[in-house]
Amino acid sequence: MKKTSSLVSRLRVRRRLRTGALSTVLTVLVLVICILLCVAGDRLEDRYALQQDFSFNGATTQSRVSAEQLAKVTRDVHVYLITSTGAPNQTVLSLLTRYAAQNSHISFSQENLSQNPLLATRFQDVLGENAISGDCIVVHCADTDRARILSEVDFTFYSYNIETGYYNADGFNYEKPLTEAIAFTAQDDPLTVQVLRGHGELSGDDYQLIEDLLTNANYAVRDLSLTAGDKPDATAPLLILCPQSDLSEQETQALVAFAEEGGQFLILSNYSDPATLTNFNALLRRYGIGLYSGLCMAKEENQQDYYDGKPAFLLPIMQQNELTQPLIDEGRTTLLMPGSRALSVSDDMSGLTVEPLLLSGDAYVRDYVHAAPDDVAQQDTDETGVFPLATLSTLLESSGQVSHAVVVGNSLMLTDYWIMNNTYSGEFFLRAVQYLQNDAPISLSIPAKQSVRQSLSLGSMMPAVLTLAVLILAIVFIALRVLLPRKHL
Repeated sequence: MKKTSSLVSRLRVRRRLRTGALSTVLTVLVLVICILLCVAGDRLEDRYALQQDFSFNGATTQSRVSAEQLAKVTRDVHVYLITSTGAPNQTVLSLLTRYAAQNSHISFSQENLSQNPLLATRFQDVLGENAISGDCIVVHCADTDRARILSEVDFTFYSYNIETGYYNADGFNYEKPLTEAIAFTAQDDPLTVQVLRGHGELSGDDYQLIEDLLTNANYAVRDLSLTAGDKPDATAPLLILCPQSDLSEQETQALVAFAEEGGQFLILSNYSDPATLTNFNALLRRYGIGLYSGLCMAKEENQQDYYDGKPAFLLPIMQQNELTQPLIDEGRTTLLMPGSRALSVSDDMSGLTVEPLLLSGDAYVRDYVHAAPDDVAQQDTDETGVFPLATLSTLLESSGQVSHAVVVGNSLMLTDYWIMNNTYSGEFFLRAVQYLQNDAPISLSIPAKQSVRQSLSLGSMMPAVLTLAVLILAIVFIALRVLLPRKHL
């Protein structure tokens, strides 16, 4: 009996061991399978971006417009998500995952400046010094050596509040700037704008907003120095931004040759700029434009013509023509021009037409030649009238080419941050560049996403209330059907 009992015990122990070993093996096997499934899921997500977007505003859903644009990218583009804390924006991360899944030429990485400080200077040749100083996104194409830098400001959508008079941030758009930046850095020949240098033109902070406006609109910006032997490209508009010294005879001839090839000009001049630049003024006269010496002032009684009780802060009247029509159609006509120079127009030259783009109201030009700088009250000797503040000249050259010149008697409308963000001066400037270029840079029609979920209202709650009421009534009905027959048992 004892032997039999001992044998049974040993069999039970062996069975338990076998069962325990099998359970252990099965547990480990299940864990390995789960890990492999997780890894496979991550790989599939990276490759095909299968994760669905169930957010209320579809923040990471890629639009058809974006998908079509990204499919055209044939050069390798890398996107750097640079942070100072190591926590990247998850919406951007999800979008880039989808981009990389769609096109193998697009890749991205997360970078921490504290761990990789050299990254801050890596793109300074392309973006400029100190361009990377905090959280931002850098899009770079090695083949073209073009780069774009994006920050939270580029992703924020603003709307104008008429009651407060300010722009409010009420949405965001990560997809549009990212897609445009990728397409811009990878494209063969981006639209280019030339900026004349060597005559004390706008630079530094005074020029930064203009440059940012152009680059954010996906233009390539190139400095042009005629004294250094640079030859202007007739396919790209040339900006002449408030020169303080005159053109040389050789430079003037080069610009005339540029015009005869069909070159286009966009020229800014402030009332305080020198009025005795002989060759520069001669270039303007080719386009029927002269510069008044003095400050254009609105008459004090015409309060609708100036801003905030300051007659020198003109509210120009936009004129209707081919250049301005898109702005007028969209209601983007509010501009502010503090300290403007009035322009004179003479279009009696054969093959030349001059159209006003912006006009003052009833105003006068305060001549500072014979007056103190702070004396802005109207004098009997001051010329009065309605003055052009911006013009469009069209000149048929002897070569048969057509050359245009947009002349604006104000730069502060483009160099002051508040004015740029509270008026349509940026849109006016970009529209002028687009007209001169006769082409538009990459600009995708991708609407912004709502940043805040809409609050519940009685109308929006009604479907949920009705559904809940139907469920309650159904439960009560079923309960009565079951309980009533039992009442008599």
